[in-house]
Amino acid sequence: MSAIAYEFVRARSLRTTWGGLLGLLALAAGATWVAVRQAGAVSIGSGEAAHLVTAGPGHTPVLIPAIMLATALACAREQRREALPSLLLALPRRGRVYLVKVVGTAVAAVAVAVLAVAASVGTARAVFGPTFLETAAIEAPAPRILAGFVAYVLCAAVLGLAIGTLSRGAPLIAIAAAALPAGAERLIAAAVSAGAPPAYRDLVRYLPFRAADRMLAVADGDLPPVVDGSVLAGTTLVLTVLAMITFVRRRA
Repeated sequence: MSAIAYEFVRARSLRTTWGGLLGLLALAAGATWVAVRQAGAVSIGSGEAAHLVTAGPGHTPVLIPAIMLATALACAREQRREALPSLLLALPRRGRVYLVKVVGTAVAAVAVAVLAVAASVGTARAVFGPTFLETAAIEAPAPRILAGFVAYVLCAAVLGLAIGTLSRGAPLIAIAAAALPAGAERLIAAAVSAGAPPAYRDLVRYLPFRAADRMLAVADGDLPPVVDGSVLAGTTLVLTVLAMITFVRRRA
């Protein structure tokens, strides 16, 4: 309970927590506004409406790299040498401390995802009218897409925490991690498609963020959305375990 209380008080008292939350919500609403302006005030289906709300039509939602960067950079202050000894003296059970950090990050990510959806719905509703909410949240496949979006944001935040812990919040590494969805994975996919034997080219679809993006597809793919999402979840789990081991063994 002491670790939970510490994380709660720390997150609530930091000005950067509230500034980061407002920044992420503004980014989500702004991305939706741009997508709505491009779509125009025309009749759309539930899948397209959900894509407008998540700001991820055909690509990784803009909130994913943003929350990865935010959580990775949030580790910087605490991982510095002047702050880490105080934390470990107050809470010596490092494994339990890190588990609380993971749970707290996951809960905060779900809250951010839900609030971002609400802000985006309000932005889109101003253009499409009051019926947009029913289209975007009730009619299939919108509920599946929105649930996948929340799970996606959760995994991205926990993954950002793991990367921030492993790198001690190094800004360049945090930026590189945030660029994974749009940058590194596209380069890997292009390299595999250009030089790999045909038998291995199908492996590109199992890159973590590419697989997770398919959770938000309107039409059902070859694999169930749960299977696509489990690729990113598995990657997040592996890095989280490595980050916990590093945190437990790290010299203060």
